[in-house]
Amino acid sequence: MTIPGPTVHQQLMDAYKRLTEQLEQDRQGMHDVQKEYEQLDAERDDALRSLAEHYLPELTADAIASTWREVQSEISTLLLQKDDEDRSLKQELKQLQENRTATEKALVEATNVLDVAIQEQNEVSAVVEERLQEEPQFVELADRAAIAEVALERAESNLHEIDQDAARKLPSYQASTLFQYLYERGYGEKRYRSRGLTRRVDRWLARYIEFTKARQGYDFLRQTPDQMRKIIAEDRRSLNIVMDELERKRDRVANDLGLPEKISLTERFTKARQQSLQTANFISESVNEIEDRIRDLSDPRGSHYRQAIELFRQTLAGFKSSDLKKRAEATKNDLTDDQIVARLSGVESDRGDLKEATRDRRNLQKQKQDVIEELGRVIQRFRAAHFDSVRSHFLDKLSIDEEISYTEDAEDARKLWQKIRRAQRWGDHESEEDAGGSSLKQVLVNAMGKAAGDEWREEARRAGSRRMEYDSASDSHSAVRNYTEDSSGDHSR
Repeated sequence: MTIPGPTVHQQLMDAYKRLTEQLEQDRQGMHDVQKEYEQLDAERDDALRSLAEHYLPELTADAIASTWREVQSEISTLLLQKDDEDRSLKQELKQLQENRTATEKALVEATNVLDVAIQEQNEVSAVVEERLQEEPQFVELADRAAIAEVALERAESNLHEIDQDAARKLPSYQASTLFQYLYERGYGEKRYRSRGLTRRVDRWLARYIEFTKARQGYDFLRQTPDQMRKIIAEDRRSLNIVMDELERKRDRVANDLGLPEKISLTERFTKARQQSLQTANFISESVNEIEDRIRDLSDPRGSHYRQAIELFRQTLAGFKSSDLKKRAEATKNDLTDDQIVARLSGVESDRGDLKEATRDRRNLQKQKQDVIEELGRVIQRFRAAHFDSVRSHFLDKLSIDEEISYTEDAEDARKLWQKIRRAQRWGDHESEEDAGGSSLKQVLVNAMGKAAGDEWREEARRAGSRRMEYDSASDSHSAVRNYTEDSSGDHSR
């Protein structure tokens, strides 16, 4: 048993939604933590006013009220800006989530329409292949193409070997001064004209270096590759003649059954689905960016806090060291100092415990958010690979809910994609096809492979695949043109 691609796709979307809702619930729970912070901050407010070391523990209204008056106004402005941005981003996030729901619905519809078109195209493609296999001339041509392909492959392999041999051996001939001297003088050829002592010396050198044998090897290495290339070019022309005739027969049958129109329709639906997919991906990325920004704004020590600290630092830099010391020592002789410090110590201890617990919760939230974002990328990859198609199936050992339950961090979520890929299988259509259905070129390759005898099956497929890549549009145009020409020929006969 296998699991249909749309089912796994829905399971992934359900898991994404479930994790998002859990994260939102956890964020709502942080409001209670904030109330605890406010209560503790209220208790330490008076102490923070007299203890300069606690100038600005975090960017909150209570913390600002406890800091120096000289910076309260400017830091309060930063806090208002943070709150305004937080409200604006939450409204934008809500709209994006609504848009994502609508876009994903449109994507599912586009996928269903495309699946139907691909199924119809593949059915027509199969009929075209069957009819071609039943035509004796097509079978004969397929066998001829397979035989020509074998000869061409053998010649290309031999050329590759001789090219490597020449590259390895020719430099030694060219580096030999004695060999080049005799070769350039034309020794052993009709053009050699030397007489007397020169001729006798040349003859002695030729025997010494076995020049005749060496020249034969040198000429072979220089001339044979060009000769073989001419033979290969002729073999290719011969194969192309056979392939032209095979394509004309394919185009005639394909036009009779309306395959070009099916392919054109599939292309149009593929583009429409791709547009929906791009929109869905864009919205998902936008949601992730806003979620990151909202998480930063919810952190009292986030980016706005860092701006406030820098502003405070610049203000403090304008004071003399003596003035800062006086402020720190202002309550040194106050009888209540010990009580304040003791109370502050108790509050700070409780606040430290709460801060640590809050940090742990925020880390868990960050971890959950990373998992959600990575799961979103898994869904994007799933759609891009067209695994959400009805033609896509998955081994029943794949359990999305179980995998999600074991997912603790982003790395686990990234591994989920590899598990999905390993469990994925395509439909049982016998023809080789890609996610966009069988092209005219693939139809020809499939038909040739099935029409050729068992002995030549793979060779026939390779011969068909050797042809230059045709895009579907040019295939359709040539199919209509060739069909018109062939139809005229049939009438004349």
